[in-house]
Parts: sequence; structure tokens; C-alpha cells
Amino acid sequence: MDRRAFLSRSASVTFGATLVSAPGLMLGDRTFSHAQSPPVPNNNLMDSKLMDTDARALRSLAQTYFDGAYEMDADKFASIFHPSSSVTKVGDDGNVSVTPIATWLAAVRNLKAPKQQGLERHDQILSIDVDGELALVKLKLQIPPRYFTDLLSCLKVNGTWKIAQKVMTSKT
Repeated sequence: MDRRAFLSRSASVTFGATLVSAPGLMLGDRTFSHAQSPPVPNNNLMDSKLMDTDARALRSLAQTYFDGAYEMDADKFASIFHPSSSVTKVGDDGNVSVTPIATWLAAVRNLKAPKQQGLERHDQILSIDVDGELALVKLKLQIPPRYFTDLLSCLKVNGTWKIAQKVMTSKT
């Protein structure tokens, strides 16, 4: 099957462990899988190039996110979050909390950075799923003693990917 016919506008890119259960096309350390939708017409190379560009931009966003977490750098985080975004999690009390990004960034400024503590990094991009101007980035990282799984809902705003919503969970 032709690669262009195989890929659709909705593609999932997985790094590290392959989490994609749909049939996929392996390209190095990445897996592209198709959604259950009609294939892209054979004459449409721009869509696959755009998906590659978006995946690179979202990997860069994830790296900035990891660097921000390791350094507890609120300014790095602020550069990739949309100003109207928020952080959602289930607290230790079992209640869901939604924190505006400005409040969350203020809390980050008061945390001790894993880098300052000389701790090793444990960052992993689990998946990147792009559908037009919408993307979902799934990450794992450690800020001792906790391990986090974060889902970053991203929107392409004026040509730049920004995190619109962070949903997170953590465990020790």
C-alpha cells in the first residue's frame, strides 16, 4: 500500500514503547497509525509533510515541558501554555481540581527543582496524536518522589502549538 494512501489527516505518532494497536507503518523509532477514516488521496503529499512538521514541533514543545519540569522554570512552562489554559488532576482527597495556569505557574516558582537536587531525569514521550490543529501529547516524567503521567491537549494557535489543557496523575 502506498504511504500517502495509508496516512490520514489523523495520525498517531508513538515514541518509546509502541502503544498503537491499529495496524501501522513503522518508520525508525516512530509508528504512524491511521484512524478509521478514508485514506488521504494519493496526490496529497502536503498532509504528510504537515504532520511531520507538527510532530517535530510537538516533540520540541514536549522537550521544553521536560526542561521546565526538571528546572522548575515557570517561564519555560509559560512559553508553551496558552494563557487561558489550566491544570486538572485528582487530588489525594479524591476530588478533581482545576487550577488556572497563572496559579499553577506561581506554585512552580516555589518548588525546588530536581536539577538543583542533582537528580536524574526520567522523561518519556509516550505518544503524539495530531488531528489538524488539535493534538494530544502523552508524557511520563519523574519529579521525585512522584512519577507523573500528563496528557497535554494542544491547539495550534496562529501557527504555534500551545498547551490548552494539562490533565495529570501522579503516584509515588
